[in-house]
Amino acid sequence: MSEQQQEAQLTLKDRLNMPYLIANQILTFQKSLLAIENSEREIIEAIKGLVNMIPDSWKDETFKKDLEKARVKRKVDVRPDWCGLRASKEFCEKHGIQSEIEEEVDDWYKAFQACVNLLDRRGLLSRRDYIEKMTGRPAIGEDIAESEVEEL
Repeated sequence: MSEQQQEAQLTLKDRLNMPYLIANQILTFQKSLLAIENSEREIIEAIKGLVNMIPDSWKDETFKKDLEKARVKRKVDVRPDWCGLRASKEFCEKHGIQSEIEEEVDDWYKAFQACVNLLDRRGLLSRRDYIEKMTGRPAIGEDIAESEVEEL
């Protein structure tokens, strides 16, 4: 077979390096945090991109629970304003005006933390490299005794 025919047989999985793409999305989030001119909306979009980038096959039950915890309820003050002054709660109660509502919002920083925890559980954030104590070279083999090597 020629090289052209072999390349045509490659799947999308063979071409995409998902850990690299996810790392790039994390860097995009970090750049959004550090840039003063960026808005909160850009930070949220970077985190949404990271959450949506994670393949469904990677998502475990812990990740799903962490994402549910990232959905929080908050109370919003909806008292009317007159001439720049907010109506008091007593006034709202007396006239039957709703003074606050409860809404569910996403805490995107908790969603980001859920993604980081998932990547850590999958072993994409850190790895163990064993070196031989005597030579300082990488240890080779699966039956490495803990007493013979030093963890980096």
